[in-house]
Amino acid sequence: MPKRKREDERMGKDYYAILGVPKDADEETLKKAYRKLAVKYHPDKNRDNVEAATAKFKEVGEAYDVLSDKQKREIYDRYGEEGLKMGGTPPSADGAGAGAGFSGFGGGGGGYQFNEDQAQRIFEELFGGGFGGFGGGMGGAGMGGGPRVRVFQGGGGAPGGGGFGNIFGSGFGDAASMDEDERPFYGGGGRFGGFGGQQQQRPRTVEVPLKLTLKELYSGTTKKLKITRRVFNKATNKLEEKEEIITINVSPGWKDGTRITFAGKGDELPGQPPQDLVFVVRQIPDERFKREGDDLVTQVRIRLPDALSEGKIDIPHLDGRILRVPLKEVVTPGYVRVVKNEGMPKSKAPGQKGDLKIVSDVAFPKKQLNATEKELLEDLLRDKW
Repeated sequence: MPKRKREDERMGKDYYAILGVPKDADEETLKKAYRKLAVKYHPDKNRDNVEAATAKFKEVGEAYDVLSDKQKREIYDRYGEEGLKMGGTPPSADGAGAGAGFSGFGGGGGGYQFNEDQAQRIFEELFGGGFGGFGGGMGGAGMGGGPRVRVFQGGGGAPGGGGFGNIFGSGFGDAASMDEDERPFYGGGGRFGGFGGQQQQRPRTVEVPLKLTLKELYSGTTKKLKITRRVFNKATNKLEEKEEIITINVSPGWKDGTRITFAGKGDELPGQPPQDLVFVVRQIPDERFKREGDDLVTQVRIRLPDALSEGKIDIPHLDGRILRVPLKEVVTPGYVRVVKNEGMPKSKAPGQKGDLKIVSDVAFPKKQLNATEKELLEDLLRDKW
């Protein structure tokens, strides 16, 4: 492969081009470019094409996250996107793996990772709040260890009042200093209402992520969440904030994407029916298990002597049990042992579970055998092949 092609592949995404800034861009230039593009591509401003907008919004956030961080930017400038994702170590000339990596890039591993939650957090940090419809509206500490949910979704004040409905939960202190195309979209005639008391039709639902651990989805749990929403008081002809506690009983086996609807628990603005509040389950990545449908997958490291002999491996399960799994055959690298009925509960089939798949990672000695050791091993294994 030509050297130039290898370098282009290693560089990967052009973060400077994504933000439309020069390579010597300073912090203010990066921030200005990010604000403009984040508002342009925010999913709440692109309801007709949410999927594409979400992908672009995430890409813009990733570019800003890398270039605004001195350490990440230095690695990117030197080794490109591949260097970031491999932990900050340059790949070899043939594109093979790298050595030790950086820590602190997020995602649990040494390499750099970026997701939609991080994109939303960056947006909230720079603008002072979150859009209720895109993973936002959640923050702070809630009752029972759950998040605090603020359901601020609509524009307009009392009839004829001309107030601005705060969909962001908190103000935009520096909005006045932004250029027109950097500002959040709350101007007159926008989807969220605006000045002059103009009311626009809003979505009938407000979606909020409900983050749950795999352990909570395995055993089930109860979440108590405090919501703060807006209701119209006919007696005073004003909008008022109302706090309420919502209880969600999480059933064992719920999957990522499960939706729990609370009818009429969103904002209630004058002249419009109250919105439905919809919680969408989002599973927090687990360090030991990966979920595949109703099955669980885990990887275990087994020493070569144990892999070649009869024995057992202990697997700490999500419910605190220790599964003692016997080894009755030779374990090769990548060998998968399936334990029936030890996966995730099936929410639509009470009493039934998926399977647990144990993937073996065989640990070989770090040093080669000498001639004497090799001869002894060959004698030992002569009748075992």
